[in-house]
Amino acid sequence: MSVSHHFVAPSDRSFGWASGRAVAVLAVSAVLGGAVLAGPAQAAPVSATSSSGICTGVVNQTAHRGTVQQNLLKAAAKKNADQIATLQAEKAALAKKAEELTAKITAEQKAIADVDAKDAQLATDIQAAEDEMAALTTERTETADAVAAAEKALAELQTQQSNLQEKLAPVEADLKAAQQVIDGLKEQTAGATTDAAAKQQQIDAAGTELATLQDAATTAAAAVAAKNEQIDATQGRLTTLEDTAAKAGAAVSTATDRVAAAEEELKRLEGAGTAAQADLEAQQSRITEAKAALAVAQNDARTAADALAAQQTEITRTQGELTALQDAAKTAADALAAQQEQVAAAERELAALGATAKAAADAAAANQAKIAAVGAEILEIQNDLEAATAQITAKQAELTKAQEELKTLQTRKAELEKQIADLEAIRGGSPTVKAERQRQIDAYKAELQTVNTQISDKSTQISGLQGDLTTLQSQVSTLSQQLTAKQQESAALQQQVAPLQASLTAANTAVATKQTEVTALQGKLPALRTAVAEANTAVTAGQARLSALEGSLPALQEAVTAADAEVAEQEKLLADLEAALPGLTDGAEAAQQRIAEQKTVLTGLQGELAEATKDLEAADAAVAAQKAELATLQGDLPALQAAADDAARSVAVKQDEITALNTEMDALVAEVTALNTRIAAKEAEVLTLQGRVAPLLDQLNKVNGEISAAESQLKTLQTQVTTLDGEVTAAQKKLAELQAVKKQNKDAISAQAAVVNKLEDQLGALQQQIKAIDSTIALGGCVA
Repeated sequence: MSVSHHFVAPSDRSFGWASGRAVAVLAVSAVLGGAVLAGPAQAAPVSATSSSGICTGVVNQTAHRGTVQQNLLKAAAKKNADQIATLQAEKAALAKKAEELTAKITAEQKAIADVDAKDAQLATDIQAAEDEMAALTTERTETADAVAAAEKALAELQTQQSNLQEKLAPVEADLKAAQQVIDGLKEQTAGATTDAAAKQQQIDAAGTELATLQDAATTAAAAVAAKNEQIDATQGRLTTLEDTAAKAGAAVSTATDRVAAAEEELKRLEGAGTAAQADLEAQQSRITEAKAALAVAQNDARTAADALAAQQTEITRTQGELTALQDAAKTAADALAAQQEQVAAAERELAALGATAKAAADAAAANQAKIAAVGAEILEIQNDLEAATAQITAKQAELTKAQEELKTLQTRKAELEKQIADLEAIRGGSPTVKAERQRQIDAYKAELQTVNTQISDKSTQISGLQGDLTTLQSQVSTLSQQLTAKQQESAALQQQVAPLQASLTAANTAVATKQTEVTALQGKLPALRTAVAEANTAVTAGQARLSALEGSLPALQEAVTAADAEVAEQEKLLADLEAALPGLTDGAEAAQQRIAEQKTVLTGLQGELAEATKDLEAADAAVAAQKAELATLQGDLPALQAAADDAARSVAVKQDEITALNTEMDALVAEVTALNTRIAAKEAEVLTLQGRVAPLLDQLNKVNGEISAAESQLKTLQTQVTTLDGEVTAAQKKLAELQAVKKQNKDAISAQAAVVNKLEDQLGALQQQIKAIDSTIALGGCVA
């Protein structure tokens, strides 16, 4: 909204309004037109007689010429000086009031501009709130449709689940019976498995000790590695110091270079002599070592041949003992098999009776489960019925409240229409009054439009509530019918309990009788199993001993072959070393001769290096200190290496112990394997049944998963509907609050505009007075 009020302002003054309002520029020329001066000339009240002639001249010149002579204006101003001073004082007071009014108008217009800005923001906020509410309403409708679709899909999946469970039940019963047979066989395996477990514990304990020894070996090796790292670091520092000494030597004079060359040649010759001497000594040492090794190899070859002959004799004796043990084991196994066949026949009869008893128990349990299920369904239907009845009561209350609110809105609508008609029927009045009347009409129409919208919304709400109420009443009727049907079904199931319980009691009695017979037969089995186990243990021990003897035979044969080869190789090595010895002796003597000659040359040159040698002493001392530290570290290394070697030998001993335990474990595993073979046959039967169960279970699991997913989706959608309901309600509340604030702002702007118009009228009157005073002062105090 913008407010503008036009008026005439005095010269050299203007007033303006911001926020796009009209600007009135008010100015009066110092020279007035003839229309302003059209009346007869009059002097100012003060000194009327003396100044009337001058004022008449001023007025006449202005009327005829449009201008006045300056001397005449000065004379008039002089004659009317007191009056002009009074007029100027009046003008100053009026101008001050005009400035105060202008400041008030500016402040009021700024307040209007602020409210306008807030009103514009409110309009934007209201539009955003309406858009948000529309989007939320659409989303809520779509989500409600999705909930209905999810409920339908869930019902279909639950039907599939029930069908699959009916197919799966008999197959699972067969599978359970077969599994019971397997459990009996596994009990027989328990004894052998327990022994194997005990042996495994021994192996594990030895393994733990081995791990401890290996850790100790690792620790010792780490200590060796750490000491080597210290040695490497010290050697690195030694290399650095040696580089420093080399740089000091590089700074010597030309004589130093010559001496260095001579020393280098001497070093080379000494190195060659040392190498030749070392080669000679090494060759002699290798010859000595080769002779000792040859003697050891010859002794090892004799020992290996003796061990091989003794092992072959022991194998022959053990094979004879094993044959007798195997015959005894077969006799015991045949007796055990005959007894087990009698037990198996009795167990088959027991399984048939157990199946009959299980069928009777299943029938009784199924009937009881149906009774419980129907009872739960009855309770659920009763709860649903109570909830639906409560919802009807709540919905009816909402409907009554909405209808009362609609009546209130319709009453307000009639009042607004009457007020608008009354105001539009009024004619006449000042522009200000008309403007105020039109503003009031516009406000009533705006409120009427809002009320009409609220009436439409409330009618829509009432229609929706009535539809919800009808739906809930239909649900109550349906739930009542379902409750009656379920109560009848529960009564029929209760009548079947007594016959089913009698069948179950008879079947259980037959099972108990047969179980006693089976227990008597099974009581004879332990002694037979003990005899078989002892015979098998003896056979296994004999086989293990024979296998161990035969297993060590190839190693002994390989040892004999290797020992013979070692003897031949050592003899050849000794002959080669003795053949190379004369040449190495001659080379060492020649090298020593060349070293002596070079030392003579070096002695002559060293006199020239005396002074340069002093500069190298400091560097040499540092190198010597570092070498001493290196020697200390290297002296610690043998002890650490010995500790690491001892730890490694302990690990090897413990590994041999574990190998022996593993051999004993193999014998126990063989016994368990025999029992497992029988279990495997029965498990094959179980696998066949599982092959029938698996597809049904897969289908059932798939359906269960789909039901869980559908239930989860349904729960999520229902939560979304509840959330969206809350968001729609919040959006509606926010929109109503914004619309109420907008109405308040509109009323405030109207009231503020009326204040501005009144102030502008007052300012216009002041400016008219200032204009009249300016006209009189401009004519030298003469009034036209």
